[in-house]
Amino acid sequence: MQLGRSQSVVSPFPQRVQSFQVADTRGKHRLQAELKRLEQETRFLEEELELIERMDKTSAACKEMLSNVESRPDPLLPM
Repeated sequence: MQLGRSQSVVSPFPQRVQSFQVADTRGKHRLQAELKRLEQETRFLEEELELIERMDKTSAACKEMLSNVESRPDPLLPM
């Protein structure tokens, strides 16, 4: 009986080691994929920030137009 128990105790150990190795490979892949996603998001945000920095002149023109439109009453609305 003890021989049967020792075999059942010894045999699952290599399977656990193999499963950890597979999980470790998946973990590395997931980390690499996450890192790649973060790098892409960083590039996207940097590009968006550059666009926003170039929009200052456009923003000033919009503010000027808005103040002109707001200062004039709407001819279609009754006063």
